[in-house]
Amino acid sequence: MTLALLGWSIPLQVVFNGLSLGLGYAVIAAGIVLIYRCSGIINFAQAAIGAFGVASFVVLFQNYHLPYPLAAGLGVAGAALLGVTTELLVVRRLFDASRVVLLIATVGVAQLIAFLIFYVLPPVKGGPIPVAFEAKWARFHLGDSLVVGTRQTSLVLLVAPVLIALAWFLTRTRLGLHIRAVADNPANARLVGVSPRKVSTLVWGMAAAFAGYTQIAVAPIVTRTADELAGVSSTGLLLRALVIAMAARMRSITVVVIAGLALGAFESLVAVNVDRDPGAFNAFLLVAVLALVLALTRGRTRPGDTSIAIGARSTPIPESLAGLRWVRHAPAGGMVLLLAIALLVPLFVEKPSQLLVWTEVLVVAIAAISLTLLTGWAGQLSLGHFAFAGVGGLAMLAFTRGQPMGLGLPIVGNVVAVTVDVPWLAAMALAIGLGVFFAVLVGLPALRVRGLFLAVTTLAFGFMAGSWMFNRAFWNGGRQSVRSAIRERPELFGVDFGEPRNYYYLCLAFLVATVVIVSHLRRTGAGRNMIAARDNEAMTAASTVSPTRAKLTAFAVSGGLAALAGCLYAFLLPGFNATGDASPFSPDASLRLVAIVIIGGVGSIGGAILGTLWVLGLPALFGATDTVQLLTTNIGLLLLLLYLPGGLIQVVQSGWAATIRYAARTHGAATRAVKPASTVAFHERRHSTPAAGTPWLEAKGISVRFGGLLAVDDVSIRVEAGETVGLIGQNGSGKSTLLNAISGFVDHDGSVSVLGRDVSSRAAHERHAIGLGRGFQDAGLFRSLSVRETVLVALEARRRSLILPALLALPPTNRWERTKRAEANDILDLLQLGQYADRRIEDLSTGTRRVVELACLVANGAKVLLLDEPTGGIAQREAEAFVPVVQRIQRDLDAALVVIEHDMPLIMAISTRVYCLESGHLIASGIPHDVGNDPLVVASYLGTDDRALVRSNQPATAP
Repeated sequence: MTLALLGWSIPLQVVFNGLSLGLGYAVIAAGIVLIYRCSGIINFAQAAIGAFGVASFVVLFQNYHLPYPLAAGLGVAGAALLGVTTELLVVRRLFDASRVVLLIATVGVAQLIAFLIFYVLPPVKGGPIPVAFEAKWARFHLGDSLVVGTRQTSLVLLVAPVLIALAWFLTRTRLGLHIRAVADNPANARLVGVSPRKVSTLVWGMAAAFAGYTQIAVAPIVTRTADELAGVSSTGLLLRALVIAMAARMRSITVVVIAGLALGAFESLVAVNVDRDPGAFNAFLLVAVLALVLALTRGRTRPGDTSIAIGARSTPIPESLAGLRWVRHAPAGGMVLLLAIALLVPLFVEKPSQLLVWTEVLVVAIAAISLTLLTGWAGQLSLGHFAFAGVGGLAMLAFTRGQPMGLGLPIVGNVVAVTVDVPWLAAMALAIGLGVFFAVLVGLPALRVRGLFLAVTTLAFGFMAGSWMFNRAFWNGGRQSVRSAIRERPELFGVDFGEPRNYYYLCLAFLVATVVIVSHLRRTGAGRNMIAARDNEAMTAASTVSPTRAKLTAFAVSGGLAALAGCLYAFLLPGFNATGDASPFSPDASLRLVAIVIIGGVGSIGGAILGTLWVLGLPALFGATDTVQLLTTNIGLLLLLLYLPGGLIQVVQSGWAATIRYAARTHGAATRAVKPASTVAFHERRHSTPAAGTPWLEAKGISVRFGGLLAVDDVSIRVEAGETVGLIGQNGSGKSTLLNAISGFVDHDGSVSVLGRDVSSRAAHERHAIGLGRGFQDAGLFRSLSVRETVLVALEARRRSLILPALLALPPTNRWERTKRAEANDILDLLQLGQYADRRIEDLSTGTRRVVELACLVANGAKVLLLDEPTGGIAQREAEAFVPVVQRIQRDLDAALVVIEHDMPLIMAISTRVYCLESGHLIASGIPHDVGNDPLVVASYLGTDDRALVRSNQPATAP
C-alpha cells in the first residue's frame, strides 16, 4: 500500500522498515544520553563500543558455535568491560580537563576499539548477522502489503523492553536519582554522600552494556553481513544518534525513541523519493538540526551560561619586564626559528612528492590556526570545519579554470550555466568571501546553542557539504571527480608557482601572514572580546560588548582563513573526489583537524603549528612506519592527552613560565610602579542626562517566568539620581532575577527605562551601553584574561574595536589600543590594582576580583550601578573596607546605586531607600527605618532579634 503527500510517495513497507532503522538509531542515542546526563560528555565511542560487543558476539556465535544467548551475553559483558575500562583509564584521568578534550579523547577510544575489532579479535567468518528469533512465527504479514521480517521482530522484542526499563530506572529508582543528582550538581551530590566518580564508572559500564546489547539487536537492521560490521560505528551513524539525542535535550529517553523512529522513517522516504542523490538526506538532516536549534533555545542569555571553557594557559609578560628585549622578543623567537627551518626544507627535500607533503603541512597549519581562533578563543567547537576549506578550494577552482558553473545560489544549484575565468588573486578573494559567507550562515543559527550541542550542528554541516552541496554544478561543473588542478597554479610577479618549490614558498608566505594577522588580532579589542564572550557572556554584555557579535566575528574570520587554506589546498592535489568519504574535505578530515588542534594545544597559534607538525610532519620526516602511525592517529592522540591534556604547547608554556620567573628574580620586582591614587586622572564617560525629576532607573510591572515557575511577580522599583537603593530578601526571593531582568539577561514582562530611555526591547549589551553597570554575585569576570585585559574589555564602551583594522593593523587600531591601555593603567592605579595588572582573574582572591569588577564599572562609566552581593565571599574586615570604595566610585561616577546585600547593618546604613522581596513579590519599600520595622519584613526575613540590624553595638541608622 502506497500513500501520496505533497508529491511524495509514502509506501507503508518503506515507512515500517524506516521505523525499524530509527529504533536502531534511538538505542545508540539512548546510551549517549545516559552518559551525558551523568558526566556532560558526548561519547563519540558509544557506537564503537557497541560494535565491539557485536563483533565479539559474531565471533563467538559463528566461529566457535556458541548458543545465541551465551554468545550475546559474553558480547554484552565485553562491551561493559570496555566501557568501565574507558572510564577508569581515560575519563577519570581527564575528569578535570575541558569537555572538548574529553570528547576528542573518546574519538581516540573509538579508533582504538576499531583496532581491537580488526586486529585483536579473530577474523569474523562471513555470512549474515545472527538474528535472535528465526522461527516462522517471527515473520508475518500485516494486511496485504506490509511484511514484518525476523529482523524487525527480533529488534522490537529485544530492545523495546530494555528501553522501557531504562526510562523507569532513571526516573523511579534510587540509583537513577543518584545519576540525575550527579548530572545536575556534582558538588551537592557529594555533600549527601553520592560519589560522582563512582556513579560515573557505573554509568559508563551500564551505557556500554546497553550499547553492546542493543547493537546486537540492531546490527541485522543496519548491516546484513558480518563483513560490514565497521559501518555500525561509522561517523554518519553517530551523527544521526547525536541529532536524536539533541532533539531530546540530552534528557528524555521517551523523546529519544520518538525522534529516532521519526528520523528513520524520514530517511527511508527520502531514499525512495529523491532519485540519484544519495547525499540529499544529509541536506534534510542539517535543516532538521537548525530547526531544532531554533525550537529548543529561546530567551536571552542568563548569567552563568557560557560556551566551552577552553584555552591554552600562557604567561603574559609583566609590564615591568617589557623593557628587556630578550624577554619581549622571546615568544616571537620561537616562530622565527620555525620559519628559518621551513625556509630550508626545500634545500634538503629532493623528491617533488615529498615537497608536496611538506607544502600540505603548511596549508593544514593555516586551517588549524583558523579552528584555534574559533574553538580556542571563541569557545565554539566546530566538528565540520574543514568543509569551509572545501568551500574555498572548490570555489577557487571554479573561478579560475573557466569551467561551466551553475549561476544562482551555490547551495541550491544552477539557474543558468555560465563560464567564468577570474584572475587568480581576485578568485582567491571571492573564494575567501564565500568562506566567510558560509561560516556566518552556519554561525547565525548555531550561536543559539552552546558548547557540545554546537558541535553537532557543525558536524551536520560538514556532512551536508561533503555529501551533497559540493556535488552541485556550482562547485564542480557537474563532475564528481575533480581533475588535476596543479597546472592551474598562477604565475604572479614573474614567478611560476606551478613549480613545486615556488608553490611551497607561496604557501609558506601565506602561513606567515596568517600567523602575523591572527597574533595581532589577539592583542586588540576584537580578539579580547572573543575570549571574553567565551569565558563569561553575561559579563561581556555588561561591558557593552555583544557576545553574539563577538562569536559571529570569530566564525567569519575563522571561515575566511579556512577558505584561504582550501584555496591553497585545492591546487596542491593532483586530483580528488569532490564528495564522499574519499574527499579531502570529508567529515573525517574535519575530525583530523580538531585532533591536530587538540594535540598542539587549544587556543595557541604555536600549538596549531606544533599539532600539524606532529600529525603530518612526523610521517613526512620518518615515513609511515607502524610507530609513526601509532603516534599520529587518534590512538596516539589518546595517549598524548593522558599525559599532556594541554597539548604539546603545554611543554613550551611551562618553559616560558620558568623564563618569566627567572627574569623577575634577576631583574627586580615583577610589578610596575603604581601612581598614587591622588595623582591619577579620572576618565569619565559622558552620558546624556535625563530631564530633572526623571528617574535614572524605573522598572514597572516586572514579571519573570522559568517554565511554570513565577520567579518575579509584578515588581516595580524606582531609583532617582545619585540615590542608593537596597534590595533585600531571603535566598530565592527573586532579587538576582529582578536585576537580571533589568539588565536584559532574562525575558520579562513589564517595562524598564534607564536615564529616561525605554530599554525594554533592547538586548543586554545595548542596555549597558546606555548607562547600566552590573556587578555579579560570583564576580566571575573573564577567568583566562589578565586584570588589565579585563578592564580593556570594559573600555570597549568608550571606543569600539573594528575587526578589519584589527586584522590588518590599519589605523586607528594601534592608536586606540595605546589610548585604552593608558586609561586601563590609570583605572587600575586609581583602585590600587597596579600590582595585579598582569595576573589572571582565575588566580585572584574573591575580594580582589570584586575590586576588579568595580574597575570595570569605572571603565564602563555607568550611571546606574547594579551590584549583587558585593561583599559576598569576603571577610567582615574586608567588607567594611570595601564599602567606602564602592561609595567613592558612586560619587566619582555621579551614579545611582542598586545593591543586593545580606549584611543588614551595612545595607541599612548606606541605603536611602530599601525594597524587600519574598517569593518573587514586593512586600515592602521605603526608608530603611520603616522597612526594617515593617511586620511583614520582620516575619519574612529579619526575625525578631534586634541584633540583626546592629553591628559592633552601633544602631543601624543612615549616615
